[in-house]
Amino acid sequence: MMNRAWILAAFATVATSCGGKNALPDKPLDIEIKLVSVPPNARDKRLPITFDQSSAYELTVDLRVRNPDGSTRTRFTGANAWARVTFAPSGQVVSSSGPAGANDPNVEGPNVHFTNGEAKGIKLKVIGAYGDTRVVVEDVGFVPAPKGKVAACADGKDNDKNGYADFPHDPSCLFLNDDSEAPFEAGFGTSDPIFFSNPTIRDVQLGTASPFLAKQVDLEAASRRLIVTAVTNQGMFVTDIDEPTRSSNSLFIFNFSTPYRVRMCDRLVRLSGNVADFFGGTQLGTPGWTLIEWRDEARSGPCLVPDFTQIDGKFSNIVEQVEALEASLVTVKNPTVGTHFGAGKVPVVDGNPTPADGKSDCDLNNDGIVGFNRNRGGFSEVERLCNDRCTLDPDCTEWNNFRSFGQVKIKFAPGDGTLFLEPGALPGFDIQEFVGPNKLAEVRGVLTNFVGPQPPYKIEPRCLDDVIPFGSTNIKDVKTACLRNRTGEDDEGHN
Repeated sequence: MMNRAWILAAFATVATSCGGKNALPDKPLDIEIKLVSVPPNARDKRLPITFDQSSAYELTVDLRVRNPDGSTRTRFTGANAWARVTFAPSGQVVSSSGPAGANDPNVEGPNVHFTNGEAKGIKLKVIGAYGDTRVVVEDVGFVPAPKGKVAACADGKDNDKNGYADFPHDPSCLFLNDDSEAPFEAGFGTSDPIFFSNPTIRDVQLGTASPFLAKQVDLEAASRRLIVTAVTNQGMFVTDIDEPTRSSNSLFIFNFSTPYRVRMCDRLVRLSGNVADFFGGTQLGTPGWTLIEWRDEARSGPCLVPDFTQIDGKFSNIVEQVEALEASLVTVKNPTVGTHFGAGKVPVVDGNPTPADGKSDCDLNNDGIVGFNRNRGGFSEVERLCNDRCTLDPDCTEWNNFRSFGQVKIKFAPGDGTLFLEPGALPGFDIQEFVGPNKLAEVRGVLTNFVGPQPPYKIEPRCLDDVIPFGSTNIKDVKTACLRNRTGEDDEGHN
């Protein structure tokens, strides 16, 4: 079925009518939205964002369908005179009611019935609104069927004789409970803006699934200090150092390539993009930004990159606590790459595979697949058992996973906490030279989430400065490690 909102936008100049199916005025109809009551707000006094229904914002609107000359279109009335209320670009209607209360028959969810071209005293509760948000009302042709009645869009009949019957085949049927197969109308209107706060990085990052997933957002940047902590060949990591909770305050900005002229210590004063989930990690795609370049301490003041957060075995496997550090700079002291790691086949005795020193290859039948998944080709019960035992063994990194992704398991005290280390981007670094205890004094970098072996978190060192061998004396602090000197004289960059 063709998207109705797209039709509305693309053919806004096509003459249509509301309520009456035959009469066509010489230009589109307009729906007037009057904000009768709304929580106090202003461009400089914005309403906080909420996703909690118990703290939903309540507002009241009066609606009126206008003729081209501004008069009320009183013939927008009767059984088909319904319009839908939404919020744009964000916000969800969680409850609605009319003057008669919660059971008002003229209000059905986000749909409002008009009498003589008007619908007054419509109360709405909204959550999830952010930025400059408007109430939007449009006649999409949806007529909610009364309870207990089989809707016209589900009765098996071609009621409007257009050659199509019922949802989803009839383009005029929006849902199965749509009680009208008549062509939809394009009456449309928006209110004045209601000013909500823009989301912070924490708002976007909080939890295992972002409430802003698949939404385009303008993040709160001008009033915050968003500091670049790492730059990669696909984007950059940014931390909001003004977030008072100091948790869930970092985010990866996916740019497809190395961001032009961006360096560690730079500050973003504008940041927008599309929130996405990539293999378990939250990121901002198709980004736009404006940055203030950091030169050096003499010209720009101190580098504001925040210190590394230390992870130890006390909470490394507590998902909620580690999740709060996603995309942040972290460090692990005295990590050990377990010795059950190497190209040798895992020994199998009496059908029991047991990873051993230098032997962590669970492709036991040499078919190129570690067959741990029953729903995929190459499944093998003994290989599944081998993979599971390696996963549970803090000393084991499955060899084929390492070859594919460059990730190696590290363990650390207390209680053998574990994470993965991904040093593959470090030139000239061979992790196999650091297998066993007392080889690495510290590993640092950005913590990222991924889908694969457990636990689903890895540390990505930014450069060789972040991997500190045992006994090393050349240790750089967080503000100088991996810092690249800037060339050129531009003071500001944007994308």
